[in-house]
Amino acid sequence: MSRILVTGNPNYEGLCKGIFEAYNHNRVEFIGRHNGWDMNDAEKVANYAKDFDVFVNSLYGPDGQQNKILEAVYSKFEKGHIINISSTSSYWESGYSPKNYIDNKTLLDGMSKKMSNDSCWGNSNIKVSNIAFGQLNSQSQKERKDNRNKISLRQAGEFVKWVIDSPADINIHYMAMDPIQKDQ
Repeated sequence: MSRILVTGNPNYEGLCKGIFEAYNHNRVEFIGRHNGWDMNDAEKVANYAKDFDVFVNSLYGPDGQQNKILEAVYSKFEKGHIINISSTSSYWESGYSPKNYIDNKTLLDGMSKKMSNDSCWGNSNIKVSNIAFGQLNSQSQKERKDNRNKISLRQAGEFVKWVIDSPADINIHYMAMDPIQKDQ
């Protein structure tokens, strides 16, 4: 059974809550500001994360914290699976865009692509996957009151779980998904 570490708060109406639900409230540990972690200290996060089998890098920071954490964890991991949570805003190059959001997510996508290539064609023992969600039914999206279709948090958590549970000899490089906005 894999030991899974996720950056973010499972008590907030966001993706981490969906991951927590997908794993029936067990098997997953969460770290973030909610439990006293300084997420600007990428080295401390990496030193803790290196002993886990799976690291889900989901906590966004406007000053590139997610990218800094990825670099630090990747340098400390010897083997395992890193899953980066991105946004389809970087894929579409538009949409939700608080301070530096699209630029940071686009950089995360590029870093993930290079690292996942190394896991398949290079000499890395670290699988790297990148999952880009658009329109999650999160607290921040609900506050927008835009009446768009949203991906449920549980459904998003199940996608993350599916990537984690994928066969050991397969690396899922990239998944991107948005809910269809046509009337159903």
